[in-house]
Amino acid sequence: MNDFLNTLLELVKSLGEEFLYILPYLALGVFFEAVIRTLKWHVKIRKALTHYGILAIPMATLLGVASPLCACATLPLVISLLVAGLPLAPAMALLVTSPLMSPASFTMLSGMLGSSWALTVLVCAVLLGLFAGYMTHFLRKKGFAEEEIFRKALPQGDFHDPDYPVEQLRCECGQQLSHRVNRCTHNKFLVFLARFWEGSLKISKFVLIGLVIEIVALTFIPNGWITGLLEGQGILPIFTLTLAAIPLHLPQVTAASMLFGFYLPDPGQVIPLAKGAGVAMLVGGPVTALPVMAVFISMFKPRVLFLYISLCVGGTIVLALIFRALPIII
Repeated sequence: MNDFLNTLLELVKSLGEEFLYILPYLALGVFFEAVIRTLKWHVKIRKALTHYGILAIPMATLLGVASPLCACATLPLVISLLVAGLPLAPAMALLVTSPLMSPASFTMLSGMLGSSWALTVLVCAVLLGLFAGYMTHFLRKKGFAEEEIFRKALPQGDFHDPDYPVEQLRCECGQQLSHRVNRCTHNKFLVFLARFWEGSLKISKFVLIGLVIEIVALTFIPNGWITGLLEGQGILPIFTLTLAAIPLHLPQVTAASMLFGFYLPDPGQVIPLAKGAGVAMLVGGPVTALPVMAVFISMFKPRVLFLYISLCVGGTIVLALIFRALPIII
């Protein structure tokens, strides 16, 4: 019993130390996202997407990396934009980039894995978004026009309406604390504080999940094969990690948190993470989120899901191989 309690205390101590180390980066990232959501910059850019034709693809990519929305929150937004007339190409670019990067993700990656890895993931997010967008645009006449992608016509109406008939798309943001504060006070500072609180809870949850997984793995599981994959300079680790991440729900900060303890047992150490393997884990994991694919299956025709997975998995492998071959140190 004493051994169990001692082990549990060690786990809690390790979790606390690692969480305190990354807490400043968490707070900074949440601050930036709260500012963006309060001033509604991402909403203003989103409304402009339907008016820019082929230029909507790079705009959607930039919106994806700047938006504080996760993949699960982005998909209903993307579907509403498709219904409003946005082509599938920029919608796909937005959907691919949103889970890969956000202000909070960038600061958290900088704190946990270093600024070089944060910049690498940012570059990968932009390149993958552009790749997905322009490939989808190229395939538009091959069965990917907007009128050919849904399983059935969606009912007219506002997704924010609590009575909207499609439950998977019904937005419940009106129940959030920040929206209730806004309705009551219209005070932007109070709304900012509410959004900061919401973001702190959401992102901290994903960070803690990743930290718990890596601490338990380091304590109880012989992890030589895991570190072997992550340090591996060959091609096999890239394919293994990319394919293994498909069935996992790994938001960006969770993936980074899981890697954090393997290579940073004491804050301040350098992380010897292989370039190809790191890209495979940090890009391939977040971009193939299971909840997103579940909505894809229910809303879109099978070929749209196949296109999404092909672009995400194929793009991740190509990026990992490119970064592996580049003569740079991350």
